[in-house]
Amino acid sequence: MGALPSATESQLRMIAVTMTIDFGSAARALLEATITLADRSTVLDALQFAVPVVTSRKFGMDHFVEEIDGVTNDFAADRGWHFEVNGYRSNVPAERYLVKDRDWIKWLYLSES
Repeated sequence: MGALPSATESQLRMIAVTMTIDFGSAARALLEATITLADRSTVLDALQFAVPVVTSRKFGMDHFVEEIDGVTNDFAADRGWHFEVNGYRSNVPAERYLVKDRDWIKWLYLSES
C-alpha cells in the first residue's frame, strides 16, 4: 500500500478545467479557454483567472459576481450571470463550488423572462 500524499503535495496538485463565457444578449463573442489551477480551486477562482471580474457582498455571499469582462448584471431588465458545471446549474455559490480536473464551467448572461 502506497503512502498518502502530504498536505504540501496535494496543495501543489494542478487541475485543468474548461471555461466558457457566453455573453448572450450582450452581443459579444463567446470566450473559451482551458485553465490550469491548483486543486481545490473554486468556480470563482477559475473565472477570475480567465477574465476581469467585479464582485460584491450580496445575498449572503462575500463574492457575488456583478460583472464579467465589462458586462454587468442588469436586474431592472431581469438579465444576469449564471453558471453551470458539466451542464448542470448549481445552487452552490461560485465562491464555494470546488472544481475538479476536467470540469467544464460555463458562465451565461441570461434573461429570466
